[in-house]
Amino acid sequence: MNRRQWITCGVIAVVLICGGLVVGLGGLAAIGAWFGEVTPSLVAGQPTITSLLTNTVAVISDPGQPTQKPLLRPIPFEAVVQIISFYYDESNRLVPGWTGSGSIISQDGLILTNSHVVLPDRYFPVDALGVAFTTAEDQPPEIMYFAEVLQADEPLDIAVIQITTDLDNNPIDYDTLNLPYVPLGDADDLRLGDQITVLGYPGIGGETITLTRGEVSGFTSEPGRGARAFIKTSATIAGGNSGGLAADAQGYLVGIPTQLGYGGDDQFVDCRVLVDTNRDGRVDDRDSCVPTGGFINALRPVNLALPLIEAARQGLVAVHHGDPAAKPEEELPGEGDIIFSDDFSTQQGDWAGTGSEGNVGYNSGELEIEVLSPEYIVWGYAGESFTDVLIEVDARVVQSAGDGDFGVLCRVQDDENFYGLEVSEDGYFSIWKRINGELFDLVEWQPSALVDTSAPVTLSAACVGNSLSLMMNGELLAEVQDGEFASGDAGLIAGTWDGAPIVVAFDNFVVRQPGD
Repeated sequence: MNRRQWITCGVIAVVLICGGLVVGLGGLAAIGAWFGEVTPSLVAGQPTITSLLTNTVAVISDPGQPTQKPLLRPIPFEAVVQIISFYYDESNRLVPGWTGSGSIISQDGLILTNSHVVLPDRYFPVDALGVAFTTAEDQPPEIMYFAEVLQADEPLDIAVIQITTDLDNNPIDYDTLNLPYVPLGDADDLRLGDQITVLGYPGIGGETITLTRGEVSGFTSEPGRGARAFIKTSATIAGGNSGGLAADAQGYLVGIPTQLGYGGDDQFVDCRVLVDTNRDGRVDDRDSCVPTGGFINALRPVNLALPLIEAARQGLVAVHHGDPAAKPEEELPGEGDIIFSDDFSTQQGDWAGTGSEGNVGYNSGELEIEVLSPEYIVWGYAGESFTDVLIEVDARVVQSAGDGDFGVLCRVQDDENFYGLEVSEDGYFSIWKRINGELFDLVEWQPSALVDTSAPVTLSAACVGNSLSLMMNGELLAEVQDGEFASGDAGLIAGTWDGAPIVVAFDNFVVRQPGD
């Protein structure tokens, strides 16, 4: 299955080369054929945009009373946009990957949305962000601009992007842009039973903007984020609404629909197996399910976005991939006696081997693993048997595949059964197990700013009791509990995804007993 058919919480745009949208490097005007033609009257600075803003806001006050918040009439749907994440396909053509929603929060084109809508994922990049506007409530949105990410926080699932160019890549004059926008509210003012209005592009029941209403039904806490880390609501929020507008009764933006849901295990109603996530060549119930636009019932309060918004207003650019507060505080167990080591200066163990898809062999005092084909893994073993171990090895990429992975194996029973703890060239890490030839994620592939393989790295793994831990250059990336295998051999592995070949060199392989 084409790995490009990966679906996030937004609405997938499945691209078929024979009939889908393709846009050449200089042919961005063709995007209009998919989203509708660009309306000239809505180009930056034209009166229509100004009138949209003016007609949206009406201040209602009693001269004899203190001025209250203005009531927005009608619903500010013009300030809600659709965001399209594009990538270049194998023919260097710009095609849509997925869509989400966003809210314009300033006249000069700052847009609040989810980080998962605008950032690349494990399977393909985001090469351009298109912004489509609602010109009429009964018409599909029309793409008008491109934008860039200024601020993004993946653990929060919040991002701020800035409109930067028109469809011809001409820079924007921010002084005359004058876009409709929605003012920010205060989520701390919300109470149980307060009305919530949600606007976005769910892609369910048509392509036009969709409004749903509900009430504040509760709040969910989160370590480091306080008692209102999520706002629970009875409003129906479909997946494509991710990043869109959640407004209070006065029309102020108070929340952002997020794929994080309310933090529970059942945060996605519709989650289907659509991608070969375990790389076994089949799409089946062994693969991880993917949310396909099911329904969520929680919002991130806008208050958590305020630092990102302020930084974006100052023109600062930052993408936060990890949450230090959420990272496990435990370190690997203390180091005990060395029970096995190999500097690969001489041949020993079961390391070496040659096959049609790859090779494991010695080269200048290092062990090299070469993977020749895409979506393939190659490994070698020490030829020993261990129970609880700490494994450390130096690794460097000799020939890059762009998105290849490499790491350590522990508790190897045979070629069909073992644990894998890996990092990837494009900044991801994972812990998984292979059972009777099938791969199962224990820690799904996820990004980390700590994973940088552009220089040699030191990988460490602990397989102690039911605990599996992975470190890189002394920083703990992940730990998980699993009791499938209690003992076995140790080994090294390298693999490929879309790119090939990859060559990874390993040195100074050391196995220790855990200490106190």
